Amino acid sequence: MIGLKPRCNGPQGRLGLLCVALSLPLATPLTAATIRVDDDNTTTVQQGTVQYPYNSLQIAIDQAANGDTIQVARGTYGNIDNKNKALTLLGGYPGATATDYQAGVGGDFVQQSAMQGGDTIISGGAAQIGVTLTRNTPDAAFFLIFDRLTVSASRKGILCDNAVSWPQAKDVTISNSIIENNGLPGDISLGAGILLCGENATIINNLIRNNQGGRGAGLTTLGSVMNVLIKGNRIENNICYDDHGGGIYLAGTAILEDNLISGNRIDLGYGWGGGVLILGTAKMSRNIITDNYAPTYGGGVFIDEGATAELDHELIYRNRIAVGGYGGAGLAVDNGAPGPSHLTLTNSTVAENVSDNRFGGSGLYIDNVSTATVRNSVFWGNGTDFYVRTGSSLSVTYSLSQQGWSGAGNLSQDPLFANPTTGDFHLRSRAGRYNPATASWVIDAEHSPAIDVGDPSAAFVNEPAPNGARVNLGAFGNTAQASLSDGTPPTHRLTLTNRGGPLGRVVSTPAGILCGTTCSALFVAGTQVVLTASATPGSVFTSWGNACQGRQTDCIVTLSEDRLATATFMTPGKGGWWRAMPWLKQ
Repeated sequence: MIGLKPRCNGPQGRLGLLCVALSLPLATPLTAATIRVDDDNTTTVQQGTVQYPYNSLQIAIDQAANGDTIQVARGTYGNIDNKNKALTLLGGYPGATATDYQAGVGGDFVQQSAMQGGDTIISGGAAQIGVTLTRNTPDAAFFLIFDRLTVSASRKGILCDNAVSWPQAKDVTISNSIIENNGLPGDISLGAGILLCGENATIINNLIRNNQGGRGAGLTTLGSVMNVLIKGNRIENNICYDDHGGGIYLAGTAILEDNLISGNRIDLGYGWGGGVLILGTAKMSRNIITDNYAPTYGGGVFIDEGATAELDHELIYRNRIAVGGYGGAGLAVDNGAPGPSHLTLTNSTVAENVSDNRFGGSGLYIDNVSTATVRNSVFWGNGTDFYVRTGSSLSVTYSLSQQGWSGAGNLSQDPLFANPTTGDFHLRSRAGRYNPATASWVIDAEHSPAIDVGDPSAAFVNEPAPNGARVNLGAFGNTAQASLSDGTPPTHRLTLTNRGGPLGRVVSTPAGILCGTTCSALFVAGTQVVLTASATPGSVFTSWGNACQGRQTDCIVTLSEDRLATATFMTPGKGGWWRAMPWLKQ
């Protein structure tokens, strides 16, 4: 095993996540060799040893056997091809100076640099791919590991050569590396930073930025890429000149966790998925998706035709679409062949995704016959939060939205974010709120209505005490950075309208309503309130309305939100029944 120093690339500090420490199984045979490379060895002795390393990385690959490890010193190297071999390439070693090698002292290949990218630079120039991944040995064990390398200023960064490789290059791991400034302006061919075509890929703790090309300018996975893990990366400021996926284009199946996806865009008159486009099946957790742009819809995340996406603890804010676009600056769910798309969004915050669009729904746009389910989430500052086209469906429960939406446990009140201007969407709390800028807890004068009002059946065990024994709404609910309960349980108001006045009264259990005189009261959220109607002598109770239905004298109302109930009393009159209300008397 090779232990790699954990790196925190931004989103972890904001969402309260642990850095990822890599321990990568190399799966190399016991006879595998270690080969050294340093471009500062200008001697005529090129042996791949500590004393006399190769000065060409490609020559080292040519000399390597399956399963070998190549240690590469800091320096600049030309484009490479793994030549169908299973290899481990580790950058960031100190190596030595040309003078040291001339003296036969040798280089330092003991400890990799802790720095991302390792100052080990691979560049193919404008005409060449930086790293080409190939495989043509279907029966042999295959893997590729790239760690602490910088691939930059190439025609493409790291590209799986799908045309010549069969079966495709699988079990590829790219970690602690920088993939930047690859591609060409106006190029619409797939990918520019990383393009993968085989199963079981791991992309972890990398900086993928300023690449430009076709779909998925930062990272592209083809439909054959099953079980890809994309974790702890910064994927930013990539430009797509095609119509799908500015930052990431995902086919196949993928897990995305703890990434910062920002500033990516589609540079075309139309297009979808500025930050992330999903064309297969994806699970996304604890990502920050901000400041991405797509002209038509899906500025932040676009769930494309027939795709399925499960998102939880996502922070999606200030993504954009063009003026006159469809909507869905934050999220959009598409439809079309091969079928409808499906989104499940849990404990997420979708905020300040604004656009002057045709239909509304700057937070979440759902196209024909597709579906979305939202739970324990916050939508705020998006203009209109939701747009649901005819034939599609949206279920929202236990969520806060500025637009307001019908559903159990929903509310529409200012969530009292800590400081949206600086991107801090923690909930203000009189008992304590985590401040990521100082990595400390602070006390607020205000208390967010989104604290302790999530689905009562949802887990809250990761929230620090006091937590009210109920999950908070939004991206930080059920995390170590959940805002604290102030000890006062949340409440909802039950209001009763007595249609009959003195002809009857309604009493609540627990106590609070005695209507007659007191017709509105606050109860702890989730309380089942029993309303009992009783008529005065000579009158009768006839029916309930609104939150209560039927003619039984008792009615049970569960207060998952503010509720209104109506009780009607009547008295017999000559020739039949008539409503005993003063404004109806003759």
